[in-house]
Amino acid sequence: MTLRPLLLASLIISSLFLPAAAEPGVRPQDDLYLAANGAWLARTAIPANRSEVYAADLPLVVNARVRGLVEGLRRQPQAPGSIGRKLLDFHDSYLDLVAIERAGLAPVLPPLAQIDAIDSPAALARWQGGIQGVLKTPLWFWGGFADFKDPGINRALLMQGGLGLPDRDYYLKDEARMLEARAAYLAYLTTLARLAGDPAPGDTAQRVLALETKLAAAHLPAAEAMNPARVRTLDVAALALAAPGLDWQAFLAAAGFPDGAAVNVVQPEAALASARLMAELPLADWKRYFRLRLLDSMAPVLPAALRAAHFAFHGKAIGGQVAPTPRAETAIDVLTGALGDGLSALYMASYFPPEQKARVERMAARILAAAHEAAGRIAWMDAATRREAQAKIARTTMRVGYPARWRDYGTLDVRAGDAFGNRLRARRHEWLRLAAQSGKPVERDLWTMSPLEPNAYYDPVLNEINLPAGILQAPFFDAAASDAANYGGIGALIGHEISHAFDTTGSQFDSRGAQRDWWTAADHAAFRAFGATLVARFDAEEVLPGARVNGKLTLPENIADLMGLQLAWQAYSKEARPDEAPQFFLAYARQWAVKRRDERMLQLLASDPHAPAVLRANRPAMQLDAFHDTFATRPGDPMYLAPAQRLRAW
Repeated sequence: MTLRPLLLASLIISSLFLPAAAEPGVRPQDDLYLAANGAWLARTAIPANRSEVYAADLPLVVNARVRGLVEGLRRQPQAPGSIGRKLLDFHDSYLDLVAIERAGLAPVLPPLAQIDAIDSPAALARWQGGIQGVLKTPLWFWGGFADFKDPGINRALLMQGGLGLPDRDYYLKDEARMLEARAAYLAYLTTLARLAGDPAPGDTAQRVLALETKLAAAHLPAAEAMNPARVRTLDVAALALAAPGLDWQAFLAAAGFPDGAAVNVVQPEAALASARLMAELPLADWKRYFRLRLLDSMAPVLPAALRAAHFAFHGKAIGGQVAPTPRAETAIDVLTGALGDGLSALYMASYFPPEQKARVERMAARILAAAHEAAGRIAWMDAATRREAQAKIARTTMRVGYPARWRDYGTLDVRAGDAFGNRLRARRHEWLRLAAQSGKPVERDLWTMSPLEPNAYYDPVLNEINLPAGILQAPFFDAAASDAANYGGIGALIGHEISHAFDTTGSQFDSRGAQRDWWTAADHAAFRAFGATLVARFDAEEVLPGARVNGKLTLPENIADLMGLQLAWQAYSKEARPDEAPQFFLAYARQWAVKRRDERMLQLLASDPHAPAVLRANRPAMQLDAFHDTFATRPGDPMYLAPAQRLRAW
């Protein structure tokens, strides 16, 4: 994937270099995933307040460090308006449940009154523009991206959205689990309406669910929704012609776009259908819908009854949790989301030394060099296309750790004891920052992803890979670990991101980041055949009874997993020690040590472009000759794959 979580390679981490995680009774030839993680899986229970648990939960590691930094701020005077003061006031207001309970529904009454006052299609459009950043409306904007055709210019994306359930399938399929989720959602909507004083909460909930079902039917399926080839760049006049029914002038102006701004419409078909629904469905139903969407979005900073309803649906019914996540943990998450660069500047001084940054940069340079060489052998390209692929790698930028400059939060209004207002203002502040960039030159020294996030991504328009400091720690990268372990960890991740430059999305952007077709017809045909094999293999994987992997949805990430492991091995093999080779594969498999509840797995199967963990560990390894050589696999071993069946990407 590419372009941050939308078109962006987003790799959720879950790994550990723990010898105690290995299962002595399972050989890698039988099941690499279980050989590396079986003992941990056997002794680990999912906590009641979680829907999944990782062998190494790097978000929790980062959050614990951040919590210490926040507490450290208390030991020094913080001037009014300073970043330290804002961090403390935001954090403490979120934790002050007594103040939140005392305020009751008062904080949300003004925006609810604004919804009640909507009396025309233009007013409906203006309200949606004014709430951008706070919640995802049926058509919502995502900013901070380079234009697909002109990578030097910033252009916001217009996305399909507005659903309270995880994906359109939850509305449109009549499988038992989907029906259960819809029933839970209807009960949740009814509770929200009742707690907000609606005189007919059951009727309101039914109307809102019916409206969202129409929206879901207008959405493209997840496997088709993120294709850059569909994107159209439209200004206000063009939007009005292409998608009548929504007052686009009022919508964009209230969203904070400069006059004359154009946007990249990612799902034009959905935009047309959603805009049509704006005109066709009763205004009263839209007002009911937006009241409940706002209450859902802001429930974590509203009284206990709303928070409990929010958990009963999102945490329990959809995520399978038994108990809520402790408030102290979510406080750090929301603080990072609101003031991430302010926290990051503190974090780097304590937890990301320059020598660690330098070592990762050296490893990344070696893997890029290996990729440049390997690009000359990409299986589905002819000679001319391979040369352009090598040019693309030569121009790839690797950003490690943190950006060159931090964001300025001087204009963000953070108030002590105002959890609701702080959440709303912080979200809107960030969106307006992004909206103001539209049509202006791209600021390449700013990041979209927080440096604290244990994640990574490839951006095909900027042709750059970002490796935030949050992921550059054990187990992905450990200064005390062997080269084999580090190449199997962070090396495979770097290779994964490089590989996104040549998948179904990255292939649509050339070495300078412009969207154009630089492959021949024969290249495309060969790639489709290669991909079809992967799709078929993953479609055959049943994860839960009656629930299979969506091979088409997961194809880009499956290709990147395959190519990333092969590339990491090629880079490592230039300096490999044969006795350490098993560490490479075991370290790779430990990246995926995770236990999930069935509800969470079902949610991911419907919407996540990544395959389940065991498949991400085992399937790429089975394609690599070095795996079979290292562990001397033989016909009859469950992990054995005949040479003719192994997929070789590089």
